Amino acid sequence: MTETPESAPSDQFRERLLDAMLELASETGWTMAGMEAAAKKAGLTKGQVLLATPHGVADLLEAFGQRAAKAAGARLGQPDIAALKIRQKVRAGAKAWLSALNPHKAAVKRAVSTPANLLTGPKGLWTAADAIWIALGDKSTDFNWYTKRTILSGVLGSTLAAWIGTDDEAEVDAFLDRRIENVMQFEKLKTQAKDAFAKMPDPMDLFGQRK
Repeated sequence: MTETPESAPSDQFRERLLDAMLELASETGWTMAGMEAAAKKAGLTKGQVLLATPHGVADLLEAFGQRAAKAAGARLGQPDIAALKIRQKVRAGAKAWLSALNPHKAAVKRAVSTPANLLTGPKGLWTAADAIWIALGDKSTDFNWYTKRTILSGVLGSTLAAWIGTDDEAEVDAFLDRRIENVMQFEKLKTQAKDAFAKMPDPMDLFGQRK
């Protein structure tokens, strides 16, 4: 539960509802019936639930994704992270994200098959990727800003699928490491191609078009 005294009432209601939903979702699924049961468990009125989640289940799924993303960002703010290489930092962020999901693995599995997750799922991956890059002090802009988050969203999404499919943490870690290595190799090749292109002669010079 991540509410604070400074949180708006709607945020506090949503956090309480999410906590209850995470305990029930493995049985009820992310359904309206499940939300009603969660509201009763959390001691919330219909009006409070509507204030907290005007879009129903989708709002709860989004809140769950934001909670996991915040956990990833917070982990990367710890002192022991500063001296790590970039790939190690990305790995630590991804691991923290999975750790936040791990206590609710059964609920995550049910979320995957929820229609509302078709929209909130990709948004949750993007939110996590963004939180990780922000925590790492990313200063990129324009195309690079989108590229970094799109690529990391793909890494997180495929790793999540691997995580859902097994309880072997070492297997998931190995999968994550391979994905990050693939990304690093891609970035290396992209940089090499960019450098090579920069060293190529200007075609306009070859044809005497530049003055």
